[in-house]
Amino acid sequence: MVKTVTGPSSYSTGGFTVTIDELERVEEAIVVASAGYMAEVASISGNTVTIKVYDFNYPATAAGPAEEVAANTDLSSVGFKIIAIGM
Repeated sequence: MVKTVTGPSSYSTGGFTVTIDELERVEEAIVVASAGYMAEVASISGNTVTIKVYDFNYPATAAGPAEEVAANTDLSSVGFKIIAIGM
């Protein structure tokens, strides 16, 4: 199943949760973010998926790893597409 959501208006360090109401239990999930962000499924518990969000917060001329978005960042305009498999 595919579910599209927007991010929270105040991101919490460690990720935000999305409940996949269409499934009783999520076995596997992947997530894709819009607006230049990168996202990963940090954990799954029952039918709730925790999504951790990263950005590349450095000058374009520099190189480095993605960093988790700072706490309280407004992600309400960012779309997240979750593909979940379960029952």
